[in-house]
Amino acid sequence: MINWSNFFVEDHWKKLPSSWKDVLCCMDTDELSDLLSVTSKHCRKVLPLSLLSFKSCTQTYSLGRSPVNLDSHKIKQTFQDNGRCDVMESNQSIPVQLEVPDSLKSKHSVQDGQYLPMNQCFRKHIKPKKQHEILQLGKLISLLSQASGSKHVVDVGSGQGHLSRILTFGHSLKVTTVEASGCHAPKATKFDKDMSYTIRSHLKRKLEKSKTIDTTDETCAVDSIPLPNHVTCMIQPNTTPDDFLQVINSETSISNDDSLCQCPNHGPDDSLFRLQTCIKCNRKREISHLDKRLLLTGLHACGDLTPTILRVFARCDVIRGVGSVGCCYMKMSTKESASEDAGYPMSKFVSELPDHQLTYEAREMACHSLDVYRQRLLDNPPNLKLHCYRALLQELVLHKRPDFVFGATKLTIKKAEQMGFEKYAKIALDKLGLDCEIDSDMLKTLLSKLSNWKDVVAFYTIRLALAPVVETAILLDRMFYLQEQGISSYLIPVFDPSLSPRNFALVAYK
Repeated sequence: MINWSNFFVEDHWKKLPSSWKDVLCCMDTDELSDLLSVTSKHCRKVLPLSLLSFKSCTQTYSLGRSPVNLDSHKIKQTFQDNGRCDVMESNQSIPVQLEVPDSLKSKHSVQDGQYLPMNQCFRKHIKPKKQHEILQLGKLISLLSQASGSKHVVDVGSGQGHLSRILTFGHSLKVTTVEASGCHAPKATKFDKDMSYTIRSHLKRKLEKSKTIDTTDETCAVDSIPLPNHVTCMIQPNTTPDDFLQVINSETSISNDDSLCQCPNHGPDDSLFRLQTCIKCNRKREISHLDKRLLLTGLHACGDLTPTILRVFARCDVIRGVGSVGCCYMKMSTKESASEDAGYPMSKFVSELPDHQLTYEAREMACHSLDVYRQRLLDNPPNLKLHCYRALLQELVLHKRPDFVFGATKLTIKKAEQMGFEKYAKIALDKLGLDCEIDSDMLKTLLSKLSNWKDVVAFYTIRLALAPVVETAILLDRMFYLQEQGISSYLIPVFDPSLSPRNFALVAYK
């Protein structure tokens, strides 16, 4: 896959067909947006047939991204028809609903930093994008739970436990989280207790307002919900099912030093007990992990983590279902890196195809959002010129140091769109640890190319049109792997791609 930042270094413009260049160089940015859209609302040019064919192919070989309605009868019926339970019994829910009533929903889903469809009790500590994601994935996991008969969910790569709280308090599921970073568990535990208190207080106010005299039964319903169990452990690509289950079954011992437990059987509601001192609670946890039906989930499990989740699911009889959303495809290991359990390809089918390899650049590109960039092209903001700045910087850096390795330093320059190229370049050179002086002749050459900024944007757009094709190849490889293990699976777009570009959940149950 071509690296777009080498636009000037490798003269990428000359690699395009002449008929494409003749029309692309004359297109405004709003017209370019049509290359990333199914419709052609803005283009005022007659495009070459080959370019139209390219656009058609990128859409034909890409999965449709429009999110499904997880509340629809059709989706619920599909889960029931393909599930392992004759009757889809709803998980027992608490009186606080996840979503606000339809009558209170705004036509704008995000406003003032909040995702409005979600009940405000569940929004704390979470940005709108994440609010949308956990609301939708929570619905999907609940459907998967009902279809598979599994009530215990293991959330892998859980971070601060935002999804786990939705599953616990919104869908009444038992949850164990597994997170590599030890700093997240204390925050997750604190947030769990905060949400329990918030919901209890909300419920009490609601019942008092309705003039209900006795609120004990309702508040006890909240208190009786077991909080998520948080495990700190790194899950590696070579993790075996036995290793994984051992982690899940033994978290009471490995979390003793750090974890706190809120147990309704001892003292007041807000009493905290060390796990090693709360015998009854420890026994409950041990029994709960002898469940014969587990579900795995991961919200944007990074790199090899999603392939690892799928392998553990396929190899472990106790795990009955999986609902996982991947991301950061460029961080996956590949067969070329001599990894036995590579992130890509997973399937034997794809690994035996000629030219199946995907470069780092291709996998990185697959993480970019067509919807967001299409809107940028329509808005035509000043920062579109930064593509040209970045390509010129590439030429300048390689002129100064031909052996320079890019990627080692993350290059972020604030308010770069308000700068001239010379100032931008000097700041960038300094951040890269290079001499900031620019030869006058070199600077003159670079500045003369600034007028070609629309060509850079056009090339970037053409390249980006391939992103969903690459992502489709990666996702289908994962489906093929499960199929080779005798497991049927489904790819379901569950998020609004304009809010969350990686919006496909891979769902399967045995």
